[in-house]
Amino acid sequence: MMSRLDKSKVINSALELLNEVGIEGLTTRKLA
Repeated sequence: MMSRLDKSKVINSALELLNEVGIEGLTTRKLA
């Protein structure tokens, strides 16, 4: 159970980072 919870937490944090980088990348491309 703990390993599953840890994996979900890691996946969630990874998705959040990807979303932030994706948004920043899109805005940077629009500005450029």
